[in-house]
Formats: sequence, structure tokens, C-alpha cells
Amino acid sequence: MAKDSVEKSQTEDKNEHGEAIAITAAVAPVVFAPEQVPTAEAIITIPEAQSQSGERREIVKSATLVMLGNLGSSVMGMVRQIVIASAGSAVSGPFLAALTPAQSFNDFLVNGSVSGALIPTFNDYSAPEKREELRRLVYTIVNIIFIIMLISSVAFFFLAPWLFNTFLASGFKSGSKLLTLQFARIIFFSLMALGPFAVLLSALYSLKEFGWPAFATTAYHVGIIIGAIVGALLGTHFYGEYGLAFGVLIGALGEIALLIPGMRNQHFRYMFVLDLKHPALRRILKLYAPVAFSYLVSSAFIFLDQSLATNTPCAAFMQGFKSCGEANLSAMRFATTLIQFPVGLVAAALSFAVLPTLTTHAREGNMERFKETLRLGFRLGLLLMIPAAAGLIVLQGPIVRTIFEHRSFTYSEAQLTQLALQNYAFQLPFVALDQLLIAAFYARKNTLIPVAVLMVSVLGYLAVALPFWHTIGMPALAFANTVQNSSHAIILLIVLRYSIGHIHVRTMIPTVLKILLATAVMVAVAWGLQLLLGNTPLFSLEHLTGRLLTLLIVGGLAAGVYFASVLLLKVEEVRLLKGAILTKLGKK
Repeated sequence: MAKDSVEKSQTEDKNEHGEAIAITAAVAPVVFAPEQVPTAEAIITIPEAQSQSGERREIVKSATLVMLGNLGSSVMGMVRQIVIASAGSAVSGPFLAALTPAQSFNDFLVNGSVSGALIPTFNDYSAPEKREELRRLVYTIVNIIFIIMLISSVAFFFLAPWLFNTFLASGFKSGSKLLTLQFARIIFFSLMALGPFAVLLSALYSLKEFGWPAFATTAYHVGIIIGAIVGALLGTHFYGEYGLAFGVLIGALGEIALLIPGMRNQHFRYMFVLDLKHPALRRILKLYAPVAFSYLVSSAFIFLDQSLATNTPCAAFMQGFKSCGEANLSAMRFATTLIQFPVGLVAAALSFAVLPTLTTHAREGNMERFKETLRLGFRLGLLLMIPAAAGLIVLQGPIVRTIFEHRSFTYSEAQLTQLALQNYAFQLPFVALDQLLIAAFYARKNTLIPVAVLMVSVLGYLAVALPFWHTIGMPALAFANTVQNSSHAIILLIVLRYSIGHIHVRTMIPTVLKILLATAVMVAVAWGLQLLLGNTPLFSLEHLTGRLLTLLIVGGLAAGVYFASVLLLKVEEVRLLKGAILTKLGKK
């Protein structure tokens, strides 16, 4: 369950929108806004050595800008999940379960096409002399998507009872099933805004308009938070229990609203057109057909994952619970939110920062520059994702309890979330590689290979989930997801090597060893400090102040030790990141 799509996939997502569902659909990077990527013309008009150096700086700068731009959305997404968690699993379980059909359908119909089909095609029409043709194409797709979403929302209203009673909430208590159904019917209508949003976002990316899109996904989280607050104020007598669901509608409309300034900047006003004979439509369908098929398969496994989660047995420490479906599903979703934080800030940001550059090199047939760019992305991704995975594991207790253990969210539910977080976290370095490898195939206009590899990698999920969901329970499902996504990255790397020749991954070994050494030092510091401070009342995890102090002091010192270590070990990429951040902050 570690992917976000209806939101920011971000999608975020891309999902980054941040609603957590399984990364069973790991064939398209989560959508976040890239920044200032070098154009083909810029590369051609400067000397080769200078262009390589400038390109490296631009990629790092682009990735850094995306990370910084996504930070606000990620923070608001975390606040949103805190608000949802505070309602307790009796509400959070139904709400999170209700999001799955809308997320899956949006991924299948449009969200999954952003990086694989829409951006590459729109980019071909981004020249000033083709602006009107691009506008006509974009709004043709927007109008088609809106019509499809409207019809589908009405159809889902009648289909939903069968879907949730049979699959998506089969293990819930009767009251939870009813609440899930009511949530889902409301939420599905948000696709009438979220579908067109993904298309318009792609158009702005292709026009190098990045400012407003970077903030747009934040509106989704804010909308849900507003809905929850208003619902709490209204109370159950005034249908306040539906505040979260109506908040999704508010957030979806807010996303569209925040794109309007960017559209005005590009003189990209709306037009009602249905140019079904436009030649680019056929190209988009051809590019997206394999990805769409993969999302159908992924949706089946997402539904299976949720169905199993709602029926998994209670953990040994969940005493007094007869049914733990709501708690287990909530734990998986909240853990996924934590996993998506580094995925959105690092993996997705890197994949979109390098995608235009990879596409340029692939189009020009410059495979050495293509490989060099990919290796740089690998090193940057591992530099940040290896310590992120280790940090989430070693600090899982303070992190989960500080963020989520409020109001109706109990200590037992925190323990469940910690188990899920630990088993999801192992995949983070592989997810970073996976997003970059998918971008590499997309840059070569090949969407079929990632889909074929997905069909193989899901076997890893089944091999772990099916034998152990009813014995080990929810932790087995989280680890099954890790096996699937990690194997997807490994297989893609092997296939790419046979497709384009040696990628010279061995040249990265010294850098990776330095990163692992620095991470080991970081883990030792974090673990030792927790043991040292744990017996001090001020740092006790039994109260919020102690959890927060532990997280800030131990986590801060551990992070400082890590970055000091990689600087001491002369890892080049950390200096590039430092320079990009200082430039963004205006200090260099």
C-alpha cells in the first residue's frame, strides 16, 4: 500500500496526492512538478564538456527545486493524515477504504498517463508556433475526461454496494461498511475535477510552467482538513460525519483553482472542443495502452490487498478486539503516508527532473550521456533514500507516536502502524531506482517493458501475501508489497542493461559503500541515543513532549551525523545538493 495517486500522485500522488495505496501500480512515476530542465537547444549550443557540467547542475537543481516545492504539500498531507487518524480506526478505516475505487479509476484513466504519454506528447507541441494546436489537443482530452468521469460517477453510485460488500470492505463490521459506502459515493464525484487536473498539469509541465503546479496538490490536503474541521463542528446531527468526504470534493476543486494562474501566464484559456481526429490522440493511446493495462492489473491487486487487509487477524497485542480490519487497514495507510514522504520528495522529484534530459539524449541517440544522467540520478536517489529507510526503521516508535497518537488513535494502533512502517521501509532505495528506471524506459518511448516487468513482480507479492495473510496478518501484506516493488526495480535494471548495453553500475560501488557506511554510523547514533535518553522522564515516549524531544534531538543529531559523514567521505553528490539548496535559498 505504498503509493499515492488520486492526490498528488502524486500522486502524489503522484500520486503524490498522498492517499496511500499499494505500490502495486509501480509503472509510472508519481506526479510532481519538475523545474527548469535543460532543453535540447541549450545543450546543442554550448561545448560538450561545459554542457555536461551544466546539465549535471541543472538536474540536481531541478530535483532540489521539486523536493522543496513538494515539501509544503507533503507536510500538509501529513497534517491531513493526523486529522484522519485522530478520529480513530472506526472512522479512518472506512474513509481510507472509500478512497481506493476513485484512486484506482483515476490512475487507470488519466493519472497513469501523465509521464508515459501526456508529457512526452505535449512536449512535442510546446513550441510557440504550435501553442494553439497544443491548446486544442489539451482541452479535447480535458473535455473527454470530464464526460467520462461524470458518467462513471453516476454508474459507481449504483455499483458501490456490491463492490464494498464483496471486496473492499468485506471484513468490516456492518456499521463500518455502511459508512465506507457513503464516503465512497461522495468521493468518486471528485474525479470530475481530478481527471482534468492531471491533464492540465501535464500541459503546464510541457510548457515549463512549474510554480503554481508545485502548490496545487496542497489544496487537496487542505480541503480534507477543512472538511474534517467543519464536520466536527457540525456533529452527527448535521451530517458532520461526512465532512471528510466532502473535504475531498473541496480539495479537488482547489487543485483546479490553483492551476488557473499558471494557465493565464501561458495564455492557455479554456475552450470547448472535441477534436477526436487529432493525430496526437492516437499516439497518446498507443503510448498509454500498455500502461493502462498495467493499471487494470494493479487495480486487481490493490483490491486484493485491501480485501485481505480488512480480513487479517488481530495482532497479539490487540486485546479486546474481535475484528481488526479497520485498524489493520488504517495502519497500512498511515505507514504508507510516512513512506510516501521521502518517495515524493526524492524518488518522484528525481524521476521528473531527469525525464526531459533523458528524453533529449534518447532522441539524439547519445546513449553515453543518457547513461551518465541515469547514474547521477541513481547516486542522488541512494544518497537520500538509504538513510531515509534506515531512519524510519530505527526511529519508528517516536515517529509514529508523535505524529499519530492523538485523541482516538490508541497505543495499540500505533504499534500496528510501526509494524507496517518497518516492513514498508525496506523498499525505499529500490523505489528510488525504480522511478528512475521507469523514466528511462519512458524517455525511449517504451511503456511496454515496465508493464511486462510488473506482471512478473506481482508474483513476489502473491508469494508472500497469500500464504501468510491469515497467520502473520497485516505485516505480511506490507512486506509482500516491499518484495514486489524491490523486484520490479531489480528486473527493470537487468532488462535496461540488455537493452542499451552496459550502464557501468559498478562505477557507483565506491559511492554506495560510502553511503552505507555513513548510514550505519547514523543508525548507531540514533539507536544509542534512544537507549541513553529513554530512561530519562523528559524523553519518555509516554507523553507527547518526550516523543517530540526524542524525535527532534535524536533524529536531528542522527541526520547531522549522516551528512557530516558523507561530506567527510567526500561523496560528490552531497556537495551538488548543498550547492543547489543554497542557490535556491539565495545564499550562493
